[in-house]
Amino acid sequence: MKKNTSSKKNKQSLVFISCLLITFCMGSIHAFSTLIESIELQINAGRMASSLIYSTGLICVTVAVFFGHTIYRKLSPSIIIALIAALPLIGVLITSSNSWIGWIVGYGFFFGFASGLGYGFSLYAVSSITSNNKLGLALGAITASYAFGAVIFSMLYPLLFSYFDFSTGYLIGVMALSALVIIGLFIFRLANKSLVTETKPISKNPSFNAKIIKLWFIFFLGVFAGLMTIGHAVPIINASGGSPTIAITAISLMAFGSGIAGIYAGWLADRFGCKRPILVLLIINSIALLSLLIFTSINLLLILLVLIASLYGALIAIYPTLVNQIFGPDYSTWAYGRIFTSWGFAGLVSPSLAGWLFDQYSNYNSSLLIAFILSVIAGLMIWSFKYELNNSSQ
Repeated sequence: MKKNTSSKKNKQSLVFISCLLITFCMGSIHAFSTLIESIELQINAGRMASSLIYSTGLICVTVAVFFGHTIYRKLSPSIIIALIAALPLIGVLITSSNSWIGWIVGYGFFFGFASGLGYGFSLYAVSSITSNNKLGLALGAITASYAFGAVIFSMLYPLLFSYFDFSTGYLIGVMALSALVIIGLFIFRLANKSLVTETKPISKNPSFNAKIIKLWFIFFLGVFAGLMTIGHAVPIINASGGSPTIAITAISLMAFGSGIAGIYAGWLADRFGCKRPILVLLIINSIALLSLLIFTSINLLLILLVLIASLYGALIAIYPTLVNQIFGPDYSTWAYGRIFTSWGFAGLVSPSLAGWLFDQYSNYNSSLLIAFILSVIAGLMIWSFKYELNNSSQ
């Protein structure tokens, strides 16, 4: 009996390690802030046009998560992981055309879809092997690994660009992450673990649909500021008079803070539920955004950007657990796919809007004001949101 239990835990650990590795690599899509100015020079585009590349990637991340419940049923885990490894490589070949449309397709569509597939599949796989009393921490760790990928690649890309030209450095970076995903595939196959969670549609349940709509708007409003500042961290620092070194440090610390906060937020969700931590996160987020509008110190700006990114990381780490608690494990994958479209919509709107407003006014003040207002509204919505835990998730 003990041997069987030990074997089961070992298989679960291998699946978890594989998913951590996959999400780490796919989180590198959020190192875009270190690419944006080089892309602008390469394709001779403005800030809004280059921002649309990242926004397209976020939309494709969303599409992959949205259709995830179907993909996980139709394809084997091995095929899914192989696709996650292959799509970024195809994408980098397309970006080598050195054109705006090439980056939209190669980075936005191919890499974006691979990133969403890796993130969504990892959440699904870990949810299916983890007990409910540890689910928050497990999903928080997966989300944190996604953020840590952005940390490492935000440091790796500038290093590569210092030794190679931009195109070659980017190619080497993508080849490295795809190789790591292949290693994740071998680890997953070594686990030889079946994923047993079933997903069911709930579109005919009016009560569930109403909750999905409310959770959709709270998530959209809550992540708006985080996606905007992560996508524009380097140019925000530069526009405020900061040095390139401070800018690169900022995006690295933001991603690192997001990852650490994700783990801690998952731990909090297991012990105190999800609603109160989310409310606290949004209150602090609103204060940080307001402070960005008022104060001009570069050092304070760096601290506030890291804080906002950390709060964003905590919010996206808690949300899958909140959805699982409300809808139960049978429905959570389906429901989260629909709610996650709000993240993609925010990813489309916030970086592009910030880029457009920057082109108009040569600063980010208007963007930060909008993000502040939306964060306050999100806090009010989660404060008034009422729900009961689904019995099957307890």
